[in-house]
Amino acid sequence: MLSLSHLKKLQPVILLFVLLFSHTLLAARALPEFKAAYAVQKFGMKLAEAHYQLSYTDAGYKFTQNTELYGFASLFADDSISAFSLINTAGDNLLLTKYHFVQTGSDTNENEDIDILWNTYKNTLKGEITGVVKGKKINVTTDTEIWEALSFQIPLMIEAKKDVKEYPYKAILDGEIDTYNFVLTSSEKIGFAGKQYQSLHVVRSDPVKDRKLHIWLLPELHNIPVIVENYRDGKLHSRLQLESIQFGNAKPLIESRAEDDDF
Repeated sequence: MLSLSHLKKLQPVILLFVLLFSHTLLAARALPEFKAAYAVQKFGMKLAEAHYQLSYTDAGYKFTQNTELYGFASLFADDSISAFSLINTAGDNLLLTKYHFVQTGSDTNENEDIDILWNTYKNTLKGEITGVVKGKKINVTTDTEIWEALSFQIPLMIEAKKDVKEYPYKAILDGEIDTYNFVLTSSEKIGFAGKQYQSLHVVRSDPVKDRKLHIWLLPELHNIPVIVENYRDGKLHSRLQLESIQFGNAKPLIESRAEDDDF
């Protein structure tokens, strides 16, 4: 058994190990911590504000979302959404381990609470997904990385680049697993906070329903989504527009709503 004097002698070695381990973990993280605020628009009006935050954990990332009604809309309802995802880094994999979603003020039960237990023995990947989705218990298995409505943004931000055409992801929505394929359609310039940025425009088309999700990413800002548009039956259903973004302790970029912001 080590004595107190032995432990004191080992303190510099222990400290060095901790520093090296922390540096390795930080280096493995492909995204910086950030806070982002979006205007949720419908019928051309801002009806809600959505706040997202990506923060580091000892094992990887925590991604949170909080959305509340804004302005005139808040006078007639008190709906809100809060959600978080926990994502672990495991070698070359990003493994979603927890997803929690709560919506208040809704007549229907949209809440979700799922956990994923992963087995990576001998380079195999198998996850058991358990929990409650819309009041129903689920128990589903997967042999690939899996995402949901909030966390899919993380691998997309990490992987999107102008010379890669398609981004297929396995996702669990409403308790069922399906493949969601995003296709890079163009690279175009758009304005944000009085500055022009080159964007990547990716689209996900629903193979069954007439629905499309359009996302514009900004590579210069770690592929943060600047615009998200949801189309149903060929018509714009809802829109998210980035209003502010802060990476780590850097100065926030605040959208000035200037006329040259060509959204």
